[in-house]
Amino acid sequence: MPSRLRRLTAACLALTLTLAGVVLFTATGVQGTWSVVSARQAPQVLDATGLYQALTDLDAQSADLLMFGDDPQLAALRRTSLAQYAADRTSADRDLQRATVDAADSPQAQQALAGVLDGLGRYQDLAARAMELNDRARVAAGRPDPTALGLYQQATDLMRTGLLPAADRLVQTNNAAFNGSYNRQRADLADVEWCTPALGLLLLLALIGLQLWLARHFRRIVNPLLAAATLLTLVFVGLGGTLLSDQAEQLRVARHDAFDSVVALTRARAVLYDANADESRYLLDQERAAQYQDAFEAASQQIVGLPGTDLGGYDAALATAVTAYQRDHADVGFGGFYGAEFRNITFPGERAAAERALTTYQAYQLDDRKIRALVARGRLRDAIAYCTSLAPGGSNADFAAQDAALRKVTAINTDAFAAAAADGRGELSTRIPLLAGDAALVLLLCLLGVRPRLAEFRP
Repeated sequence: MPSRLRRLTAACLALTLTLAGVVLFTATGVQGTWSVVSARQAPQVLDATGLYQALTDLDAQSADLLMFGDDPQLAALRRTSLAQYAADRTSADRDLQRATVDAADSPQAQQALAGVLDGLGRYQDLAARAMELNDRARVAAGRPDPTALGLYQQATDLMRTGLLPAADRLVQTNNAAFNGSYNRQRADLADVEWCTPALGLLLLLALIGLQLWLARHFRRIVNPLLAAATLLTLVFVGLGGTLLSDQAEQLRVARHDAFDSVVALTRARAVLYDANADESRYLLDQERAAQYQDAFEAASQQIVGLPGTDLGGYDAALATAVTAYQRDHADVGFGGFYGAEFRNITFPGERAAAERALTTYQAYQLDDRKIRALVARGRLRDAIAYCTSLAPGGSNADFAAQDAALRKVTAINTDAFAAAAADGRGELSTRIPLLAGDAALVLLLCLLGVRPRLAEFRP
């Protein structure tokens, strides 16, 4: 009889330790995942998109500085562009330093980063020489010095075929690492979510069986300590089960509801800067104007995808898609980064902010057509002035409005990501000690509950 009692008690203790170990090990694993994704992997993605944006705007400012020439009426815009060029260099250097640190543990990220590191110094050298030659030539707006233009063509080719693809690979590599952490943790949670009630049921059956055995052999209806252990087991299973399901949901909100939108919107912003640079290249280099117009069209399709349309039909197709969406918010008839965002609107204020971003994007696209129409009529200087104008209604003013709208809707999702991560970590910091204490009490009550009965078998 004592051996049977010891075996039943050992089974209860073993099941308690197994249940507690599985739940607490998984919970501490989620804690580690939150630390990794919120403190390292999400910032790495944002650093990489920031690097892409700084690089492409650097090239846009180079084109603008060559395009302005020595025109006195564009002198104020030239000073603004020079300041932005310096700021972009600083941003690119800072983001490059961060990305270098970020890539320390990732061979894939290091490989992508090598493409940027190898090319950035050469790009800056080519661009600086082009601007110096152009300044010496004192050329008219839109009529760059041929040698300077040749150097710029080498620089922008290096940017477009080397640096930007490498920066984009870095974005995708870092985002894939985040997704990998998320998918692994969600899979672990899914396994433990069904395992927890199963182990809890086995423990409850073992505790009930132990109490029935004691009642039958010692003629006591209730063992208060074992009854308390049974109740605490129910509490543990309830707290542990809800903790795991809550963590799975917070991870889903953080990754899919929030950060998927952050990735789409930050990439849209980076590509938008590239499209804006294509406008400047189009005005600067008439020999390659068709090439840069095609590049602007490709970038536009990345931002708001409207398959089957070229630049001539893009505005009408976009207006039709926007009208359809306004009638029915479920009818998102466009793709690209904006399509991904509009299919993932989740948080308060996000829809209005996203609609503002779409409206300002339409205005910016219409400005582009005005620029091209001015060039077609032989009014190159007017096209340059309009393209770079920061006055209300000017193309760069509308570009700034689009950029501000994008940053606002991105901030809503970034804040939601941070809130989900904080909620997830906060719940874990509260629940883990409670669960550990609950499990320890179950173990203690089991031992104390059977100790008097075992003592009765001693000589």
